[in-house]
Amino acid sequence: MTPSMLFTFMNILSATGWILILIVSRFWKGADAFLVCIVVALLAAAYSFFNFAHIGEAGGIAGFSTFEGVTKIFSNPWLIDAAWAHIVGIDLIIGMLIKNNAAKHGIPYGLVVIILLVTIVFGPMGLLLYLLVRWLKTKHYFESI
Repeated sequence: MTPSMLFTFMNILSATGWILILIVSRFWKGADAFLVCIVVALLAAAYSFFNFAHIGEAGGIAGFSTFEGVTKIFSNPWLIDAAWAHIVGIDLIIGMLIKNNAAKHGIPYGLVVIILLVTIVFGPMGLLLYLLVRWLKTKHYFESI
């Protein structure tokens, strides 16, 4: 398999996770557990494998401590796959957190869908948008997550 093929596979896993969050979880209580224990776990395994199998090619773990080292890491296609697995996995966890916390605070599902779509594309920006919406609704920024 090539790095490009594995990137495509991770995008399919990510899309599966977002379908679980956006649609399936409204009808299946086990969707969150499946998301974390299967989809995110597969992405975490991919991250671990790509990172540890190829980090030596980019100068080792010490490369994470400098800008130049990280630039070298991100020039390796296998380590780009590792970074992508990390990004989409964390974004899925954030999406699940937003969905569950929004339900707890009575935020309309239509608005939550818009926020989740922003999260799919822009990750942390979606979380920031959600925190703003929740703050405007509850008048408490430091509500429980």
